[in-house]
Amino acid sequence: MASTTSTIAFGNAYSSLQANTGTINGSAHENSLGRLPRAEDAVFNSYAKQHEPGCFPDTRVDLLREIHSWADGPDKQCIFWLSGLAGTGKSTIARTVARRYCEKQRLAASFFFSRGGGDIERSDIVNQSLRDQWQHLVCRPLSKLHEPEPETCVIVVDALGECDSDSNIRTIVQLLAEARSLTGVRLRVLLTSRPEVPIRHAEHKDVVLHAISPSIVDHDIGLFLEYHLRIIAKECY
Repeated sequence: MASTTSTIAFGNAYSSLQANTGTINGSAHENSLGRLPRAEDAVFNSYAKQHEPGCFPDTRVDLLREIHSWADGPDKQCIFWLSGLAGTGKSTIARTVARRYCEKQRLAASFFFSRGGGDIERSDIVNQSLRDQWQHLVCRPLSKLHEPEPETCVIVVDALGECDSDSNIRTIVQLLAEARSLTGVRLRVLLTSRPEVPIRHAEHKDVVLHAISPSIVDHDIGLFLEYHLRIIAKECY
């Protein structure tokens, strides 16, 4: 399974945050980040994931609207937990949200866990505890920001259940929940997982995918099938 010691794959909002935090610790801080190992295939738009689709147009409309409203709005809950059984579309929705905020240059980071992802090469900071990594790489630099109108940036973490232990999952969620204490930037964290993943003790919004109305699901499936059947018909005739 993927290791929780892999450093997070930073999104395009990172360059903006780095510009604002770069003067805090000078070039040494920037150089240390540049030397960190990366889980190259974990980012939502990695080469390995280029053929994995986002949501089909005009599907998941209400759910995506709810996620966008939470991310862009004043809600005090910084974590949105999207849970569902296998095959209900969690990763597809996560990719769609990551793509949207990447295009807006407001994707702070993305990490898509996968079975068999394995570990990456270690460095000193990656061998430290999850809390020390979080404090050193995220909280401390971002706590130095003092923006009159903090920008909202989104972190997308997909398939959290593929992490290597329940204890590490609980720790990750607890640390991510600390993002609400930041004042110089508004971090929003979209998590996806199976329903049994132990994150219930952290304050969060949540949607259970397999509890969505069957009529909505049938409508979305109908749009998908209609489109692809038309393509097949053109290819055959």
